[in-house]
Amino acid sequence: MSTPIESRSDTIGPTLEHDDKGRTDAVAHLGIAGANIEKLPDLHGFEAGIAHTRNELLVFFAPESHAIVLSGTMIPVPYDTLRSLAGSRAHDLAPVDGIRGMFVRADNRFQVVYATPDGKAAVAARMWGAAGQDITKDQIRGIPGAVPEISISGASSDANEQSEFQGLSGGLIGIPSAPEVIMFIDPQCIYSMKAMHILQPAIDAGKVRLKIVPLSLLDYEDNGASTVNARAMLSLPANEMAQAWVNGRLNPGLAAPEPDSGEKLARNTRIARQIGLTGTPTFVWMHRNGGTGRLDGVPTDVATFLTSVSQ
Repeated sequence: MSTPIESRSDTIGPTLEHDDKGRTDAVAHLGIAGANIEKLPDLHGFEAGIAHTRNELLVFFAPESHAIVLSGTMIPVPYDTLRSLAGSRAHDLAPVDGIRGMFVRADNRFQVVYATPDGKAAVAARMWGAAGQDITKDQIRGIPGAVPEISISGASSDANEQSEFQGLSGGLIGIPSAPEVIMFIDPQCIYSMKAMHILQPAIDAGKVRLKIVPLSLLDYEDNGASTVNARAMLSLPANEMAQAWVNGRLNPGLAAPEPDSGEKLARNTRIARQIGLTGTPTFVWMHRNGGTGRLDGVPTDVATFLTSVSQ
C-alpha cells in the first residue's frame, strides 16, 4: 500500500531525532533528503505540515508528543461515524500513542484510517515511527491478505496463461540476454520502488532483465494518481518507460496521455486479475521446463530469487 503523497527513498518516514527535552521526535527530520518543512495550522489536535523538495511532497500530521507522524489525507468526518458505517468491513487496530485506527476492506481494496486526537475527523494515512519504521504495516501484518506474503512457486505450466502474458504492456530494463521477469508495479507504490532499488545491481550485472508492467491499484488512496502515472508510463516508448519511472521523470501533467494508454492499462489489469494478483510488486517468470515462477512482494533473498529465475 501507499499513501497519497510519499517520498521515494528506501527510508521513507522520519529518522530518529530528539528534542531539547530528550523526547524522540519524529517530525524533526522527515525522510525526504534536504526537505523544507512548512508548518500548517493545527487540525483537530494534530500538528500539521508539508515537507517538500523539488520533486517530492509529503503532507504530515503529528500528535503533540511527536512520537509518530501520519502521512495522508484528512477526512472531515468524525472517526466514530466512519467506524460505525464501516461495520464488519473494518478491523480495529491497537492504538499507538493513543491514536486509534482501523483497517477497512472493500472487495480487493483497503484503507487504513486513523482518528484525530479530538475524534472529530479522521486521516486516511500511513503511520511512521521516529526511527523510520512503518508502523501501519506492522499493525496490519496479522490481517489475512493485508500484506502480500512473499513466496516462490513453480506450480503453473498453463500454456494459455503464458501466452496471455504476451499481451502485457510495459517497459524493459536490462540486457536482452538476461533471464526476463515480469514485474507488476503501481507507479505510486513505495514497495515497487524499493524492490527496484534492491534488484538494480543484479540488472546492471546482467543477471536479470525486468519487464515493468504498470497497474493502478492505489487510486483509492492517492486520488487517482496511480492511473494518471500508469497512463503516463504507457504513453512512452517501451525503451524509455522503465527509466522514466525509476528516475522520477514521468511528469504526467506535461502532456496528455496517448489515446491507447487506457486500453493498455485495462489489459494489464485484466491479466493481473486472472493470475490473482493482490498487490505490488509481483514478479512472474517462465522456467525452462514451461512452468511459471512467482514472487509476491519485495525480494528479501535476491540470490534465491535469481537462482529460481535462471532455472
